[in-house]
Amino acid sequence: MTCKLTIFLALALLGVVSAKIDYEEAEKHFNICKEETGAEENFEDVVKKEKIPTSDKGMCLVECMFRQKGIYDKEGKYNTEGTRKYFSKVFAHLPDNIEKSVKITEECHKMDVEGLDKCEAAVKYLTCSRTKAVQQNIHLKD
Repeated sequence: MTCKLTIFLALALLGVVSAKIDYEEAEKHFNICKEETGAEENFEDVVKKEKIPTSDKGMCLVECMFRQKGIYDKEGKYNTEGTRKYFSKVFAHLPDNIEKSVKITEECHKMDVEGLDKCEAAVKYLTCSRTKAVQQNIHLKD
């Protein structure tokens, strides 16, 4: 659990520039995770508006979406290669943002999350990643 992360939405990266999010795929992952977790959050708020869930089930939705995107492996551990693959797809048109995004994600996964469950940790990592991404003008939104 020490290395779990964001974003999917995770990871809002490169702000002024736009990313190429496949919203159809994102909605598929969202719906799988919504069913798995029983979360009440909606796709529009969580994915398109990048609102970070605060309910217990919503936080687990974030953790699940990380697994669906490959940012976490099947056991819920941070996956560097899966993260790189995800950002390579999202930022194919902006190659410099791929490594920047991976670096931000890795930095945030070094945070202490002792005492947090896997869902709370995922949200903490997501929040960190978004903050650092905004500082570097990185966003996942179109």
